[in-house]
Amino acid sequence: MTVGSTNALVGWLPDESGRDALALGVRLALTARAANDATVTVQSCTVLPRTWPFPSMAKVDAEYKGWLQEQGKASVENAEAAMSAALQPGEIGNPAAFFAEDTAESAALTDAASRLRSDLIVLGSTAGPDGRFVAGSTTETLLHSSRVPLALAPRGTRDNAAPFTRITCAYTGTSESNDALESAAALADTWNVELHLVAFAPRRATTYPPFGGYGAEDEVTAQWSRQAEALLEQAREDVAGRHPSLSPTFAVGAGSDWEQVMNSISLTGGDLLVVGSSRLGPLARVFLGSTASKIVRHSPVPLLIVPRGSRLAR
Repeated sequence: MTVGSTNALVGWLPDESGRDALALGVRLALTARAANDATVTVQSCTVLPRTWPFPSMAKVDAEYKGWLQEQGKASVENAEAAMSAALQPGEIGNPAAFFAEDTAESAALTDAASRLRSDLIVLGSTAGPDGRFVAGSTTETLLHSSRVPLALAPRGTRDNAAPFTRITCAYTGTSESNDALESAAALADTWNVELHLVAFAPRRATTYPPFGGYGAEDEVTAQWSRQAEALLEQAREDVAGRHPSLSPTFAVGAGSDWEQVMNSISLTGGDLLVVGSSRLGPLARVFLGSTASKIVRHSPVPLLIVPRGSRLAR
């Protein structure tokens, strides 16, 4: 993905999930355009369930094929209407909607992203409470296989249409989080928004019997918090050296569970949270480890998941 322009492919369904995904795609595109008047494109794709390859001209095959075409056309019309409602005339160049037929939605979206040279795929939450993202089967597959960044829209994203004002990056000091850090810095620099670096120090559960004493877990958490602060300070200096226009801030999130940890870093409605994938994934593909998965589940703001070995370029 080149951050100077944005070509977002939205996985569209005519429901709350689709509207959240479309809203996030529009927010990303408008943030890019407002910063540098870049060319931005938002396209939506609906994947229809092709359950067999239509091997004959039998009546049932023809009827099912006809039904798919009707559903596809209806979905395109629905998506175009949603785009018109979300955009002012001329805000985004040539917004488009289309449908594809495949037995696997993830494969169809991946193929479409490759064919259209999309910078990212935008997905909505399949269920769950407002302000949280719950991955369905398609998203789970893409979170372990996508070659392009994934933008994830928590439930209710459609209620916030304002451009992003801050990029927050989850950082752990690994090579994978360095990819995410440089991507986040490139976004913040190009979009002329703030950059905020965060690390997480959830308190370990007390073991019983507590062989190290009842305060052992607190001591471990405090020690990790100090190490995380040092990591973030070094990362801040490194980013400022490469991007003189940025003055990153940082914070360590702590708490007895991930809900408290995420709340402690004070994310706002203007934040986009950037997360890198795990070292276990193949090069240039997403693979979420346990910590990244917890961040995705508990983040109250939209996320950008950067594939391992990939960096967004200015």
